[in-house]
Amino acid sequence: MTLPLPGLATRVYQSKGPDGSTVFSDQPSPAAREIDIDVPAADEPPATAVPKPAAVTGPPTEADKTVAYTTLLITEPANDAVHWFAQGPVKVQAQIVPPLAEGHVLVPLLDGVAQGAGVPSSGFALTDLDPGTYQLSVVIRDAQGKNLKQSPAIRFHFKRQSLNLPARKPPPRSGS
Repeated sequence: MTLPLPGLATRVYQSKGPDGSTVFSDQPSPAAREIDIDVPAADEPPATAVPKPAAVTGPPTEADKTVAYTTLLITEPANDAVHWFAQGPVKVQAQIVPPLAEGHVLVPLLDGVAQGAGVPSSGFALTDLDPGTYQLSVVIRDAQGKNLKQSPAIRFHFKRQSLNLPARKPPPRSGS
């Protein structure tokens, strides 16, 4: 097996495959034509791509404009609230001023970890939680994923009722 040396030309063969696709190989085939590829020397910096000029578009859309959010607060659940499993999903509501702009999403952070890609509204529900105490905050992200504003965190407790509570009487036995 031979490897190309940096700074030297490498032989490559170009041909058409049975399906019409272009095939490149280091082995010649009957219908292939030889092309030379220059391999840059190891000490040469790699070529950099020249960025394409931005396409000219119409006036900026609502999502392109920068929105300066002045208020972002979690209004539900209340700080230090207890939510029982039997109550269903934990409903979260946020106060957003000005309202959430087109292309922006509200992302919940549970214990500092983003939960999904976000929702384009001021409310959502948290499901599949394990019992425990959580720190919850929300962040507004733009279409490029940039964080625009984050709420202060609140704490809530998610609990499940136990079937082993001392006050709970066992069901009567049948046939006794």
